[in-house]
Amino acid sequence: MSTANLRRHLHETRNRPAGINNRRDVQRDRHLLLWKRWIGGAVLAPACLVTAITLIMMLWRAVARMDFLKSEEFVFFTFGGFVWGVAYLAGVRPVTAYVFGHEFSHLVTARLFGGRIFDWKVSAEGGYVETDKSNTWITLAPYLIPFYTLLIMLVFGIVGLALDMQQTHPLHLWKWTVHFKPLRFLYALVGLTWCFHATYTVKTVIAEQGDLKRNGEFFSMMLIFLINAFLLIALFLASSPAPGLGFMEVARCWWSVASGVFGWLWHLVF
Repeated sequence: MSTANLRRHLHETRNRPAGINNRRDVQRDRHLLLWKRWIGGAVLAPACLVTAITLIMMLWRAVARMDFLKSEEFVFFTFGGFVWGVAYLAGVRPVTAYVFGHEFSHLVTARLFGGRIFDWKVSAEGGYVETDKSNTWITLAPYLIPFYTLLIMLVFGIVGLALDMQQTHPLHLWKWTVHFKPLRFLYALVGLTWCFHATYTVKTVIAEQGDLKRNGEFFSMMLIFLINAFLLIALFLASSPAPGLGFMEVARCWWSVASGVFGWLWHLVF
């Protein structure tokens, strides 16, 4: 879960006694990693392809038929992403904030699976979480969960209980009056935090972080892509200007694409 833990794991691997590969737990881990490779290639990779095509198709329909590019949701989401892009190109690197979200995601997921937390640390150089529980979801949680995006949505959800998010509210700033619509601010922050999540997820995957190696790099990358694609589809559904567009239509589109893809693969192989 951290650079220090990875170095310790590699050190232990190099110095472990002869015959350790015959231990039952080591053999179990090797068999599990082999299964993950098969699942990654036979299940997750085709699912990623189908989901990516479905997402592109749904976006194309929205752009062509629903004026999606003119919607408030898209405009302010894109503006938030643009702000993050400009900040990143200007040299802004909130590494400590990313490490906090990364390790806290490990911590929360470990607790959800019943694990105990013995210690955790966050700094600009890295971080770690010491827990007695480990599985695929715990180790990959930071790459699957856009921590700050979920935090923003939670905060605005609570604020929305007392404030009309779609109503324009006048804000008096010195001599000026700004007409502020909270929902637009939410879209912008979601766009900014989502792009922040995507940027550091890609950077970490390229750096071959230990969390990915522990579950098999190919399996991990396929699962990360698939979950994030589904989250993008969920955001798209939530922000779609077409009231008739919902989960069932997306599911029908996904199944139609899957039938075509798997039919093509069947004829290609057999």
